[in-house]
Amino acid sequence: MIEDLPFDPPIAVAVGAGFKRDIASLAEMQNFLKEWPPAEDTRLQKIAIKACEAARAGHVTIEQTRRAFMAFAKAAGIVWTGVDPVTTLRRAKVRTIRAARAPHERHTR
Repeated sequence: MIEDLPFDPPIAVAVGAGFKRDIASLAEMQNFLKEWPPAEDTRLQKIAIKACEAARAGHVTIEQTRRAFMAFAKAAGIVWTGVDPVTTLRRAKVRTIRAARAPHERHTR
């Protein structure tokens, strides 16, 4: 049984308010999946955990395990995009405020 396999490149996921976490090995992936909040437990999470176990046993490749994890991460909305969500939300709020003011500003000219 394989204890751990490193990933190259690591898989980046968003955790918390705009923080990035790199998953750099099979053990880190499995720990992340098992720590996932029980209230948000999903079928894809269970598939990814089983893929980790199968990779440790040598039954699937690390690439197959990565794909299972990425399917879970996409469904959970935690794939790291490189965009800070806090900044994105602020920009969206500014655009909304400007759009709301625009009709009023046209009428006052």
